[in-house]
Amino acid sequence: MLPLIVQHSEALTSFILALQLALYQPQIRHLLQIVDALLICNQRKTLSNLSRLLHLAPDPKALADFFRESPWTVDLIGHPRKQFMVCKLLELASKAGVLLQILVSLDDSLGKKGKATKHLEAVDYHHNHTESTRKRQAWCNGYVYVELHLQIGPFGFLFDTRLYLREKKVRQLNRQRSKEHRLSYRSKYHLAREMLLELEELLPKGSQVYVLFDSWYASAKLINLCLRKNWQVICALKANRKIEKHRVDHYHQTLSHKPYQRITLEAVGDRRAPTYYVRTVRGHLEDIRQEVYVILSKKRPGDPRPKYFLCTDTRLTAEEALKLYQKRWSVEVDNLNLKEVLGLGDFRLQSFEAIQKWFAVVTLAINYLQCTAMLAYR
Repeated sequence: MLPLIVQHSEALTSFILALQLALYQPQIRHLLQIVDALLICNQRKTLSNLSRLLHLAPDPKALADFFRESPWTVDLIGHPRKQFMVCKLLELASKAGVLLQILVSLDDSLGKKGKATKHLEAVDYHHNHTESTRKRQAWCNGYVYVELHLQIGPFGFLFDTRLYLREKKVRQLNRQRSKEHRLSYRSKYHLAREMLLELEELLPKGSQVYVLFDSWYASAKLINLCLRKNWQVICALKANRKIEKHRVDHYHQTLSHKPYQRITLEAVGDRRAPTYYVRTVRGHLEDIRQEVYVILSKKRPGDPRPKYFLCTDTRLTAEEALKLYQKRWSVEVDNLNLKEVLGLGDFRLQSFEAIQKWFAVVTLAINYLQCTAMLAYR
């Protein structure tokens, strides 16, 4: 049976050449081969399976050496890719006459690996808050990354992904490394901060930006960082957060005299438009100087498990704020495509640096698909 890839797609070749990557020609060739194979492979995206799809298939070791030995860094692909995608996003939004309201969605994701996987440096046991309950905490062997998604109107793309390592894992790896090759621990907050600062340099000055994230990232440090840049924040809150020195979950009794406001959000896919009942509280959240408001949201008036949301833009109504927060779903779609379609977690590379390069290549692949979708939008 002939290999499936005899000649690379012209559209993919044009996309990679348009990035003007500072790579050698053999590196460009390997990059093109891997991305093209990632896009059409319907099996696990191991380097062996990818090489079988290529005409005059290279030895899988040659593809592995592109990540392990080849002298290129993640930034040589990452910086040009981000600059190109941000420019393309702004250009398409301008041509379509879309309001320049930039939504930045922040999240992290856990990808599972087998329990026997012990020698890949990016793999460790992480807390799995999705499967955890109040009575039993769950842990999972796998990898964790922080990601940022950028969206304007109907156009959007995955801005970046950053691998996260626990501090204990960093210390363990550094015991086996020379001094010049030791890793530095970066918390999820610091990874998010690095991406936001990099994004700031690429956006037009004075842009209207809303940063969206869940309650795991709703720290005063991150909220204040956004406010210092004149960016607004819409995020979920945990019940124990305090506004005007009172826990937000206590306001259900305090505001019992105030009627609920019934709001309807946008329908997603084939689902009906969801309806919620909300109340709002204005004031100062702990350690945040700017006045904000908190939305107390229930699926129905008697719902025993309400949700809480923070909005720093007091000009927005509760309905407008929740409709913007609803757009954060795009980052979950990215996670699905990265892991299920493009095989982000199928790496079998040992060193942390090589795995970072794998993430950079898979991110490039999803950006090609997203760029194609944006250009095809009518």
